[in-house]
Amino acid sequence: MKGDTNMVMTRQTNPQPADGGGALIVNFRASAIKVREALSMLLDYLAPLGLPQDRIDTIQLVLAEVLNNVTEHAYPDGDGGPIYLRAIVENAQLSVIVRDRGVPLPPSLILWDGKDGFDPSDLPEGGFGWHLIRSLASGLDHNRLARWNELKVVFALT
Repeated sequence: MKGDTNMVMTRQTNPQPADGGGALIVNFRASAIKVREALSMLLDYLAPLGLPQDRIDTIQLVLAEVLNNVTEHAYPDGDGGPIYLRAIVENAQLSVIVRDRGVPLPPSLILWDGKDGFDPSDLPEGGFGWHLIRSLASGLDHNRLARWNELKVVFALT
């Protein structure tokens, strides 16, 4: 599958502010171009909600950082491994799950509280991207399951 450049998108239904209404599922190979395409699909998915532009910009910034981190750091040898993205609107929240089979994400990135000796400034770009993600998302959760990284990013929509 290394040479596979196809992107698969499934949209069950358009999101509705009150009751959710369906999920957007996008599967693709990690690359800068495919990340841009996936973000465009996500923005199309969110369009019916009529969110304020600043909220859309925040969501796009955070998810661009997450997906670019996967592309650059989870697959550092540039093999363009798989990325699975699932977005759903429920209870005035957008939940986005990003899964990849790349290098395990250090748990300290999510749990960092300044007490464990981990220094985010040791990360590429000084950890600025993770600072953005952590400060702009309403919630983060990470798991490593059966060789998959799974990051859940939650955004309040109200």
